Amino acid sequence: MKPISIYIVEDELLISASLKSQLKSFGYEVLGSSPQGEACLDELTELLQIGREPEIILMDIHLRGNQDGIEVAKKINEKFNSAIIFLTGQSSKEVYERSFKIKPFGYLLKPIDMEQTKMTIEIAAYQRNLEIENRIYQKELEILLEKRSQENLELMSMYQVIVDNSLIGLTIMQDEKFVFANHRAAEIFGCQLDEFLTFSKQDIIHFIYPEDQNKALSAYSLLLNCASQKFLVRVITRNETLKCMEAYIKTVEFKGKPAIHQTFMEVADSPK
Repeated sequence: MKPISIYIVEDELLISASLKSQLKSFGYEVLGSSPQGEACLDELTELLQIGREPEIILMDIHLRGNQDGIEVAKKINEKFNSAIIFLTGQSSKEVYERSFKIKPFGYLLKPIDMEQTKMTIEIAAYQRNLEIENRIYQKELEILLEKRSQENLELMSMYQVIVDNSLIGLTIMQDEKFVFANHRAAEIFGCQLDEFLTFSKQDIIHFIYPEDQNKALSAYSLLLNCASQKFLVRVITRNETLKCMEAYIKTVEFKGKPAIHQTFMEVADSPK
């Protein structure tokens, strides 16, 4: 198994050298070390460019220079995927409150206990790998959802073309009012779609030729005992044109409630 790679940021050269030696003896790969934050960021950039970004960075909080370890760690989190473990000789509340915002993977108090260090490194490396895997999975999921969303949009677009250009009037009625109708349904009755959608079942019955109204009402009543009904009726359109239509009505579920799916198609035969 590939050894965990580590980078050390520690301005005490003796501590840094000791850490490097002991970490190597544990089987870890030490990619480098730096006594200052600015140099650390430069070296990490170089390592990243050659595909050698360290998994773990041991970061001393109290660094000499213009930036302390917390400020450097913040910049590392913005540019790299390394797990930060803070090294500190103090346990003040102010230090912890500032460092918590960085979301470190662990803390090690000086003088450093190497067994504790080893355990902290192992846990941090495991957690880091989980986070990276989760980000990859989330990205793949986002790509999949975007693809599915695009496919759904294409299907909806195709469905809309079919519905809008159908030669058959298509409607859905719920609670005796239209909740959907295509343009052809409104056209058959000589109406605009916006107006047609305001009609109730009783309004539609009024369009039906008087001698055929009972036939239509009977078909709607029979839906209580069967799933569908088919019948021929004559209608008098808004512009007083007499048309013969084949009507098909069927019980369906729309948005979790019972509804009636209706189709209307002009035919040449007269109803009997």
